[in-house]
Amino acid sequence: MNWLDYREKLQIGFDDQEKSKYFITKIFNLLENFVENSEFQIDKVEYFNFCNISGIMMTQELFEFDYYNEIVKVLHRHSQNLKDFLSFYIAFVNCQNDKEFKTLKKGEYMNILRRMLDESNISYEVLQDNDGYFVFPKGAEELDDVLVSEVLLWLQNYPKTQKTYITALRQYADGIYIRDVADNLRKALETFLQEFLGNEKNLETNKNEICKYLGKQGVDPGISGLFQPLINAYKNINDRIVKHNDKVDEKLLEFILYQTGILIRMVLAI
Repeated sequence: MNWLDYREKLQIGFDDQEKSKYFITKIFNLLENFVENSEFQIDKVEYFNFCNISGIMMTQELFEFDYYNEIVKVLHRHSQNLKDFLSFYIAFVNCQNDKEFKTLKKGEYMNILRRMLDESNISYEVLQDNDGYFVFPKGAEELDDVLVSEVLLWLQNYPKTQKTYITALRQYADGIYIRDVADNLRKALETFLQEFLGNEKNLETNKNEICKYLGKQGVDPGISGLFQPLINAYKNINDRIVKHNDKVDEKLLEFILYQTGILIRMVLAI
């Protein structure tokens, strides 16, 4: 049981703001501890990449051993808001090249982030794709593990689907609650059925094809028969969303996100 869980047992738990402050303090305790051994941790190219990714002005005339320290200062300046800090921390990690002589590699910095989030009882998950690391806000943990993390793992055999699904996750993680997110989730489901069934048919056609396929595999009709009404409902909600150009309700997108995971998982689990 960690310290926050123990406080919960004593009925002196932290609210979200206090958890964020606790997390920020813990992670800076570690980052500041690395300063003394940071001479070769970040080079000039990596510092430039960090500034370029995060959109901040470079500090000129720094010595080689100052690049890491300067990034830590930037992280401090963006530590008043958790999401803001996480975005800059991710930029810090993604700017780096894993060189043999480095004290810490990118994966180790991300493990630090995972551990500090976990110990602070803050519900974000660290994910990775070809473009680097990003963080994803968790809903109910049991749902996210099954319908986000595990689906991503299973989709390794369906690369086109995984790429589109991750695009939607990145947009959702960045708080971009617009029709494009819902559209990318629909495209992910459509692409998955195409890759799984080995055809190029649209979602409307493949909702029938997946039922036929499952029937041939001897799946109980009560299960295979669920797909048509589920996909119909999914499409109806998605169609209503994509008709709008303005922002979409976060909860509605969360529903579409989990429904996408459910439908993919149902096929892969059978």
